[in-house]
Amino acid sequence: MRAFLTRKNIAIVLAAVLIAAVAVVSAGTGHGDGVFTDVLSAAAKPLKQAAASVARTFETIYGYMYDYEKVVAENDALKKQIADLHQDYREFTEASEENARLRALLNFAARHSERAYDPATIISRGASNWSSSFTVSRGSSNSDVEVGDAVITETGVLVGRITEVRSVDSTAVSVIDTTFSAGSLVGEKGADGLAVGDFRLMREGKLKLDFLSDDTTILAGDTVVTSGKGGIFPEGLVIGTVEGIMKNAAGIGMYGVVAPEAEITSATYVYIITEFSAN
Repeated sequence: MRAFLTRKNIAIVLAAVLIAAVAVVSAGTGHGDGVFTDVLSAAAKPLKQAAASVARTFETIYGYMYDYEKVVAENDALKKQIADLHQDYREFTEASEENARLRALLNFAARHSERAYDPATIISRGASNWSSSFTVSRGSSNSDVEVGDAVITETGVLVGRITEVRSVDSTAVSVIDTTFSAGSLVGEKGADGLAVGDFRLMREGKLKLDFLSDDTTILAGDTVVTSGKGGIFPEGLVIGTVEGIMKNAAGIGMYGVVAPEAEITSATYVYIITEFSAN
């Protein structure tokens, strides 16, 4: 219906109605026999009224179509303005979040000026059920990154370590991967332990704090950090929080179940420690 009621079609129909009305009026007012003229005029009167009614109807429809198209155009313009505002808001939010990350990193770096950091983006994650890995946007051509480098957040939370360096990107494993291990300290007294990946716990998004001495006292809620011993990782990087203490399978000794501090599956912006002073 709307396709038929275009401006062109309405104009044609309106013109036809007007022509018909003019013809009827002309016929009704022409010269001729008086009786015949009166009869014709009487017959033409309802036709004139019908023509006028049709003309008014089409004028109304034409006006409606004009207003409708105007509203559609205004609506499209408003949609574009809203889309532009959404884009501006996203860009502003991203810029604000980046500034916040950089401020946090500067605060963290100020306390550890002996370290060098390269910002990176996690561009993909491994799809295997047997490992927890990701790819970062730093490689040998755009960074000093090396195998073994720590990957952290802007607040010093350990996300993982680099395992392979390519030209423009690198692969890293997260702290819950079965190949991950880091000398650790836990609790107020800084008891020694080894944070390691465990396949069963990895599937739960957690890792194990193992090789604790018999006299170690740890509690749920204790923070686990890197010890810095051995020169693999810098000291004091937060790994996670103890969720529970379990007996080893052999019944000798215990281990802690650790929930990582880093958001392993959703982290996007990270930093690679490319240089630090070992203990």
